Amino acid sequence: MIKFNILTVSKIIGFMLLLSMKSYAVPQDSIYQLKNNWLNQDGKTLTLGSFNGKKQLVSLIYTHCLHTCPTIVSTMQAIESNLTEDEKQNVGFILVSLTPTTDTPEVLREFAQSRKLNLDKWSLLTGTPEDVRTLAMVLNIKFQDMDDNEVNHSNLITALDDEGRIRFQEIGVLSNVAKTTDKLNTF
Repeated sequence: MIKFNILTVSKIIGFMLLLSMKSYAVPQDSIYQLKNNWLNQDGKTLTLGSFNGKKQLVSLIYTHCLHTCPTIVSTMQAIESNLTEDEKQNVGFILVSLTPTTDTPEVLREFAQSRKLNLDKWSLLTGTPEDVRTLAMVLNIKFQDMDDNEVNHSNLITALDDEGRIRFQEIGVLSNVAKTTDKLNTF
């Protein structure tokens, strides 16, 4: 008669679970392939891959913008409001700074508070100018630095699936809220 103690049973179960687990590979067409380090509004370092597992709406903005960026953020907030409670559990919102030298984590946090962004659902990121340029190129966001720390840029919102693949892009204007919300529910 074989006696099993709890430790032995735990080891066997753990080994079986390990054998049954498949290693997760990031799809080749995922922006999560980018391994750049970002700082969020809390000063925490993370990679884009940390957003794996949820759909994400992503836009590149800068906090002191007085033109396009407030419209983009308002549009994303309206999309969030348009989602059902169940849908909100599966969608995150990411804002990446186009002016990383001035949009520090502290500035991003103040911006989030002033815009009443729920930081359980929203992430504001800053990185190096090179990392911002790389992400912009991957998302096909065009931008050009102007005088006085201003930026001329595309006003696109990019929808990612739960594995970081681009599913669609929409212009970040309020008239696209319903269309964007509907499209989010197709994948």
